[in-house]
Amino acid sequence: MRIRSSKLPLIILVLIVIMIVLTIIINRIENKPEDYSGMTDEELATAVQVKVDSMELHALGAMEERDRIEYYLGQFIDALEKSKYEKAYNMLNENFRKNYFPTLEDFTTYAKTKFPMMFSIEHTNIERNGNTYILWVNVANSLSGKDTAVEYNFVIRENDLNKYELSFSVK
Repeated sequence: MRIRSSKLPLIILVLIVIMIVLTIIINRIENKPEDYSGMTDEELATAVQVKVDSMELHALGAMEERDRIEYYLGQFIDALEKSKYEKAYNMLNENFRKNYFPTLEDFTTYAKTKFPMMFSIEHTNIERNGNTYILWVNVANSLSGKDTAVEYNFVIRENDLNKYELSFSVK
């Protein structure tokens, strides 16, 4: 009986050592830097974009609800400020686009005439109804000051993290 009881601590010790070694190996595999060597420029751009998208999803998942919705609006505003009208157009709800801006050219013309080149945004209110949010926003020309502010209502529907569509009050 003494032989068996003396082997038990040894077996436990061996199992603990095996678990530690496995943990170290798994951590090294997970933290291994990605190897981008040998990739074409296109493959590299795709790999980097996948990594950026993954980091963005992680950051969005950590945000509070209101911050996340304001971030989505910020993405739309950023696209307009950088004259990326097609990107902004693609963020719009499909039915909204059909009703107000059937073509990208229609939207581009509207955006160039109604939105300032540099935005100053003041969020005045936000309401939630399920996965749909209504934001009341004062949009002003950063270069002209607050007295140029125009109130817009933005409706943002969040289908999943970073999967959203929006519409706004057309002036």
